[in-house]
Amino acid sequence: MDIIEIKKFPEVASSETLQALSYHLDRECNRINLKEINWPDVYPYKPEVYFRIAYNEHHLFLKFDVQEYEFRATALTPCSPVWEDSCVEFFIQPEKCTGYYNIELNAIGTVLGAFGTSREKRRPIPRRLDSDILRDSTIKFNNENPDEAYYQWSLMVKIPYTVFFRHKFQPKPGTTIRGNIHKCGNKLPHPHFVTWHPVKTPKPDFHQPEHFGTLIFK
Repeated sequence: MDIIEIKKFPEVASSETLQALSYHLDRECNRINLKEINWPDVYPYKPEVYFRIAYNEHHLFLKFDVQEYEFRATALTPCSPVWEDSCVEFFIQPEKCTGYYNIELNAIGTVLGAFGTSREKRRPIPRRLDSDILRDSTIKFNNENPDEAYYQWSLMVKIPYTVFFRHKFQPKPGTTIRGNIHKCGNKLPHPHFVTWHPVKTPKPDFHQPEHFGTLIFK
């Protein structure tokens, strides 16, 4: 069974810049591969995607590193369809919770977040909390070899626990939750739907908490 162990950072990390936090995650946290191509017959393309995750008393920290041959970033306002762009997603289900949160971000950091028990009737994260999710992105286009040109982008995200607005969520060592991490791009020339934990459904659908994996705060 796939399990992610989430390392604890000192509280001083809350005052550091996102660039400094990115450096600390690179140095101190394991790089985890999004390796699952869940619907290979229809959507075989798999970009190279890795993420790192950590936490402290007030925040979750996520960093994504992506390399892909195609790129799209057109969603500019909160709660717009970021999943159509070059997009990464973090779905999280707190302890003793029947619902789950989805936090989705395109490569330029536009956020879509919500809470609910299924894909339907989800409640968006209040706009005042959306702006509390800090993010920093870098995007590069490598065309040294025109036949194999690719985009390389990184996204550093700092999420305060207040974003999980329906719960008093403040993990401590030993807290166990469930969730999944995804990369998608529904409107790219080659749509793709890759995940950390496998999603065993007939067609792409990330809103499947029964297919979440386990995350343990250390």
